[in-house]
Amino acid sequence: MLNLFSAHKIQLIETGIVLVVFMTLKFILKYLVKITILNSVIKRHEKKEIHKIINLLVFVVLFTFIVSIWSVKQDNVLVFASTLLTVFGVALFAEMSILSNITAYLILFFQHPVKIGDKICVNSEGIEIIGKVKEMTYFFIFIEKEMDQSVCSIPNALLLKSSFSVFEES
Repeated sequence: MLNLFSAHKIQLIETGIVLVVFMTLKFILKYLVKITILNSVIKRHEKKEIHKIINLLVFVVLFTFIVSIWSVKQDNVLVFASTLLTVFGVALFAEMSILSNITAYLILFFQHPVKIGDKICVNSEGIEIIGKVKEMTYFFIFIEKEMDQSVCSIPNALLLKSSFSVFEES
């Protein structure tokens, strides 16, 4: 057993360092989400979704580092990382609209004043939609139109590309 530990001493130390760094990073990111939510009364509804995205991203990066520490010789880490990034790049390029909507959701959560219950006006391609925000998901924002009370969905990426105004905050 002692011989096994001494044979993999460097990998164990590297794994320990990576785990501590990623746990710290996860804690900091959750703290940033908590601060954002404290500054906004209504964004509490989106807290679970943001935490899911953060956990997924942290896990993927952590898994990549752990695999590179244990499975690949130190000389081949660059080859492994570039291959992995190429595969991810091709896969993510194929799913560009999904990723752009999730990224837009994160931007809307952290940077824009849109919350559930706000009255907004969206101008997209010459069409004006005025209504109340009913729900925000990873991919869509649902707006109850003021005129006929129907609910329309707008992709998050399209909302970011369009000009919009918040009239009444909830």
